[in-house]
Amino acid sequence: DGSQLFFSDPSGTFVRYKAKAIGAGSEGAQSNLEESYSETMSMEEAELLALTTRKQVMEEKISTDNIELARVTPEKGFHIATPEEVATILERL
Repeated sequence: DGSQLFFSDPSGTFVRYKAKAIGAGSEGAQSNLEESYSETMSMEEAELLALTTRKQVMEEKISTDNIELARVTPEKGFHIATPEEVATILERL
């Protein structure tokens, strides 16, 4: 079925997700992802949703100094975005 996302908690239980937030502020971020994520989103829309969601729960201003972004696509597999690629997405926020 292609790429899949799983979350494993400390007890070893794992659950499959379409979109998942973890860490500080994850409750609010997860709520936003559940409301806004769609399987029909383009990669650009998904990237924008991810960074918009992160921006909402961050205490400091979002920038290429404190954000990293990775993608999993059939063409490139796992790819970590360059700071320039992240800056381009941030400009759309």
